[in-house]
Amino acid sequence: MARIKSAWEIALEKTQDIEIDETKYRTDKLTKEGMALAGGYLNNTDQKLDEVAAKFASYSEEDRVLVRSGMVSTILSNVSLPSDDIYQMRFDRTCDLVNLVTSGDPQADGLMHQIGDFLKQYLDAKSAFVDRMKAQIQQAMENNPEGVNTAQYSQIISQNLKKMDGQYSEALENTKESLKELLGA
Repeated sequence: MARIKSAWEIALEKTQDIEIDETKYRTDKLTKEGMALAGGYLNNTDQKLDEVAAKFASYSEEDRVLVRSGMVSTILSNVSLPSDDIYQMRFDRTCDLVNLVTSGDPQADGLMHQIGDFLKQYLDAKSAFVDRMKAQIQQAMENNPEGVNTAQYSQIISQNLKKMDGQYSEALENTKESLKELLGA
């Protein structure tokens, strides 16, 4: 009678010829460490940039390139249109990371300053649009309370905000391409 193999034995037989690509494993590991290092700084307001810089500097020169790559990936994913006024603290910390990975490159600093101005302009434009629409709705309600269709106004506001977001997103993506080039991503 034939011996029945356990699932564990079958799995071991199927995986015994698999070889691990050490280079790919090392690259992935160090890239993820860089992403975690940058993400930790962005998410933990108690963490100091000096701590991140020390950890970054502790890697060998060869490993630092891979860690930097992960940090750059996190930086780029965090440059996005803000949804509220509290984005500034996180953006400032993103700028700190850019300064760290570029060793204080004035060109990178200038570009991040431009992005910061652009993000503020976006929030101001969005706020101004919403304020104008509120005023129009208020005026319409005062003139003809029965004839105001708030659902229609809501739909118009939503459509225009989506259009505005699309335009600003496109412009931001173009600027992020410059940032990618500057960061060597």
